[in-house]
Amino acid sequence: MAVLKIVPKLYQEKISEKLKEEISLVTTGEAKYYNRLYKFFQYTDIQCTADINYETRKMYMDSLEKEDISEKYKAELLSLFDRLKIENMPNVYSQGKPFSVEQEFFKQDKLFLLYVPNKKKAQSFRQVVDKNDLLWDLTRIHSSQLVRQTKILLCEILNMDKVQRHRRYFLEPLKALVRFCDKYGIDDIEEMEQADENRFYLYLNKESEIIKKQASKIVEFARRTLFLTDSEINWQACIWYMDRFQFDKSRINASSPVKSLSFINIYEKENRWYLQLYAKYLVGISDLSLSNIRNTISFISQFLKYLDGQSKKVTELEIQDIADYVSILDVSDIKYSTFNRYITHIHTFLQFLKMKNIEVLKFYPERFLKKGFPEHNERSVPEKTIAHLIKELPAFPEHLQLMYLILFCTGIRKSEVCTIKSGAFYSQGNENWMRIYQSKMRREKVIPVPSLLVGLVNDYEKKYGIKNGEYLFKNKKGGAFNGQTFSNQMIRECKARGIACGDYIFRAHDYRHNLATSMYGNGVSIQGVRDYLGHSSENMTKQYIDFMPERIVSAEDKYFSRNQSFKLKGVEDDER
Repeated sequence: MAVLKIVPKLYQEKISEKLKEEISLVTTGEAKYYNRLYKFFQYTDIQCTADINYETRKMYMDSLEKEDISEKYKAELLSLFDRLKIENMPNVYSQGKPFSVEQEFFKQDKLFLLYVPNKKKAQSFRQVVDKNDLLWDLTRIHSSQLVRQTKILLCEILNMDKVQRHRRYFLEPLKALVRFCDKYGIDDIEEMEQADENRFYLYLNKESEIIKKQASKIVEFARRTLFLTDSEINWQACIWYMDRFQFDKSRINASSPVKSLSFINIYEKENRWYLQLYAKYLVGISDLSLSNIRNTISFISQFLKYLDGQSKKVTELEIQDIADYVSILDVSDIKYSTFNRYITHIHTFLQFLKMKNIEVLKFYPERFLKKGFPEHNERSVPEKTIAHLIKELPAFPEHLQLMYLILFCTGIRKSEVCTIKSGAFYSQGNENWMRIYQSKMRREKVIPVPSLLVGLVNDYEKKYGIKNGEYLFKNKKGGAFNGQTFSNQMIRECKARGIACGDYIFRAHDYRHNLATSMYGNGVSIQGVRDYLGHSSENMTKQYIDFMPERIVSAEDKYFSRNQSFKLKGVEDDER
């Protein structure tokens, strides 16, 4: 090569042939650049650009500072040095292989993101003005656990398919979070408590607006990433993310999936751990649905938060503590059935702890349970409202038209409407049916439906090319339509068209009341209504049948038509 003619022979013998080639690649034969790099590397142990790291770069920067050259030229030379590292990266790092903490780069204590082992992503960091922002000096962090977690989170962020200006919305807040945890002795981000999180937001007051806006998102991102990616489940994490587990589909409500279980509001760590033990059993051993588990955790959490206020541990409970808590529940505005659920959940929780050989109070829930009768709320949608809605329905988006008609005709739950799959509606001779899975009851049922509804569904499936077994109504990712999204969209459309109904506009569950009341009013037995709605008991079905004065009048007329006299049998006998 022509450039080597002006390089002293002594220099040529001091660096490897591979490094000579790599320098030539970026200097394109210009001696002033080649010689400068050649001279620098003769005093290092660098055999190839793969050996270059942040410390090497700093040595080069220091050598430039000692020279009497302009700042502009220094910046140019430093940029060339970075190109030397990046341009010679092996192609294996650019073939979509995700970053991992097992890679050599992430085993360093000083991670310089400009030299991250992926040519494309490393190039994206060259546009960062202050390259010092790209240095993650983990030598200053006292907790080895926090260092490990920082590397895991960095890998996750770098694996994101985002441009650098978007990736910084994660990197900058994460650096602030790591600094905060190190300062306040938080060794495990997953075990950050609510008080820690609140303190973190105050800690960011002097930070940039970008970091402050992303604060809550980075905490959630960190917790979720660490819980999902760690080799072993951290059962003491303040929030558990359900994506980590392999649940049977029957335990999940696809239209409104439980994404996490939170224990963050329980401040007494020992009490929190007892609840986490119980939750571990419910998640792993029981067959409860996730929504039931979340409700159970919520009931017990309320009790443990009360104990926080009393500065008491579960193992220190006395019967008076239960009585005092019951007194608080007694004056709260809750139904007797909800009141009883609080008591039974606390009792079951304590029984579980006793099975785990944890000494806790034994009490008899019967002493505190309330007696009562199911309350019935009139929830049927007025005929005037239904007529107005059906009149305006053709102007609704097509998916809402069909979802509403299914709801109106069948009275199924909102979650069931959102999880209907193609092929659920079918005909057998002159009969028309719908097969639906009830996530709440965890069983499948088949009910008769109008033939017109079957035809509308079939047309919808053909029009949108919905394959058999796919969700009839999908979210943007192809999963089940979200139940709350369905309600929100219906409310928006109703408001836009002036459709009103008392204090609310649309509640999907009210149409179950409509159907139950209509069926019963037309002579269907309680048992028949129960089976159609899929209830487990007749008492539940009775709560869905609203007041029907017409039926009472009809029954009264029939009775008195058969019994013309008011006289009782005993009176007649006396008159004789």
